[in-house]
Amino acid sequence: MNSRCIGGLTAAVLSAGMTLGVGVASADPGDYTVLLIDPNVVTDSLAYTAAPPTLNPGGQPGAMTVYTHRDGRTITDTVWVLADPAAAAGAISSAQAATPVANQKSVAAPVGQGGKLITGTSPDGTRSLSVLYFTEGNAASSLEFSGPVADPAPNDLVIDFGQKQDALIKSQLGA
Repeated sequence: MNSRCIGGLTAAVLSAGMTLGVGVASADPGDYTVLLIDPNVVTDSLAYTAAPPTLNPGGQPGAMTVYTHRDGRTITDTVWVLADPAAAAGAISSAQAATPVANQKSVAAPVGQGGKLITGTSPDGTRSLSVLYFTEGNAASSLEFSGPVADPAPNDLVIDFGQKQDALIKSQLGA
């Protein structure tokens, strides 16, 4: 399974969680691409290339894009802007329960509210996956790191990236 499909799976899971009973209401329409954190800024490099962003992934207000590292690793960054903090927490809870990661290990992560890091492999066992979920106010965020199966993203890197994503959400949404 290619890494772009994996990121799409995570986005689809989160979208399904929001659609299937979490009670999503429309946020003000806007360009939510400003909520996506560029890994080149976080890592002080130019090693990542961004795919064109998707506005309102899964039909929900927000934005998503996939950043591809020159070595083939990817980071899928998805942020949804929901009706209220309870809707965001419900969406993240549903997504965590249905995360498409095999051989899962999960730990609490000091990111936003309810931060949780799930690590393991892709369902077909060909890629390492680390998925960080958290909320900040009425925003729900998923950061998915995909790479070689024997060389997963370090947890501290994923958490640092998530903390910077959280700070960006706070600064842009006033969460």
